[in-house]
Amino acid sequence: MRRIFAAMLISAAVAGCASVGEDNGGWTGNGAEPFDGAVTECQAREQQSHGPQFEACMASKGWTRPQR
Repeated sequence: MRRIFAAMLISAAVAGCASVGEDNGGWTGNGAEPFDGAVTECQAREQQSHGPQFEACMASKGWTRPQR
């Protein structure tokens, strides 16, 4: 029983750690918070979905966007 619980816990932790194979609009995150939650929280906090404040909020959650 402990092995099953440990395997489930590890799987859940690893699933939220990286953006592999998902379309995140160019954002990348390794060890970051889940993308959808980070975007939602930053949009609510900054009242926008782009710009320097939004990008700083996303960076605080482990997400970066490649420079254009």
